[in-house]
Amino acid sequence: MNLALVGHGSIGSKFKESILRDFVDIKNLYIIETNKKVIKDLITKGLNCYESLEELEDNKITISYGIVANWGPDHLKTANKLIDLGCKKLIIEKPLSSRKDELQEFIKRCSKEGIFVTVHHKWNFTNIVEIIKNIQSNYNLGNPIGIRLIGGAVCFSTNGTHAFGLSCKLLDSHPKTITADLEIDYINPRGKDLAYIGGMASYKMQNNTFIHASFTNSNSQSLTIECVYRNSSIQFSSDNSIKLFKRDEEEIKKYENKITRYGSLKLIKEVKFESTPTVKQILSNLIYDEYPKVSLKEAEIPVLMVIGALESHLKKKKIDYDNIEDTGVLIS
Repeated sequence: MNLALVGHGSIGSKFKESILRDFVDIKNLYIIETNKKVIKDLITKGLNCYESLEELEDNKITISYGIVANWGPDHLKTANKLIDLGCKKLIIEKPLSSRKDELQEFIKRCSKEGIFVTVHHKWNFTNIVEIIKNIQSNYNLGNPIGIRLIGGAVCFSTNGTHAFGLSCKLLDSHPKTITADLEIDYINPRGKDLAYIGGMASYKMQNNTFIHASFTNSNSQSLTIECVYRNSSIQFSSDNSIKLFKRDEEEIKKYENKITRYGSLKLIKEVKFESTPTVKQILSNLIYDEYPKVSLKEAEIPVLMVIGALESHLKKKKIDYDNIEDTGVLIS
């Protein structure tokens, strides 16, 4: 059972550590990395290292499992090459792609050829949705009416992808229209050509709920997610606590459950959430499971939410989610 890890950056190194500790022997791991200094260091530690997947092909090395963790815009090119080499099960790091057309062609190929692809959207490998649904049920909150995402330089793609995926799952819907006014900077440490996206975007969902995102590249605040209900909200952020805020029951009775601008919310409950690394969980999904935890069709939605926001910003108009067009902006 040979496993190819493409990319040995911050996330790639975490995959390597978990692979060797929990899943395969060092002789069965093949690392593909373009940085010669990194390659030299890894070889001194006894690892199999190559500069390209073509070298695996030349050496007639068969690959059972592949992990794509290299430069974002190259993810699907790399995944396609792994499939060409006979690999049938893949992990792909986000973002899947910077381009809608490329992504949809890849989804078609994987469906036709029966390729297993699981995407590393971290919230799906935790029990966060279950915790929130339990609070929602136990406190009779009703269904959420929308979600607010607030943060500093978290980026619509870099961290927003995870938040969009979680939000769609909590709302049980996907966007209908997108309106955005963004700030696009090129401050991404992964590459000078990669956009780092702040600004504001509003997503009207198919079931009449909403997602409102507000990020700024001029601030260091970590991401806060607020799930909004008629008379309450659930908030969680980097302090690993989930907080329920609810309107006073007497006040609700006083105003006959009507919507009012006077509805102050009070902290009712706080639950500590253990946000553990999810690398081992997704590797387990890759190697042992029949079905992906995050399918390509599920992972496609956050990618299109980012591309759609870019299109709305550049064209200065509301965008129909079903008719999103590529912008040429590279994301990571």
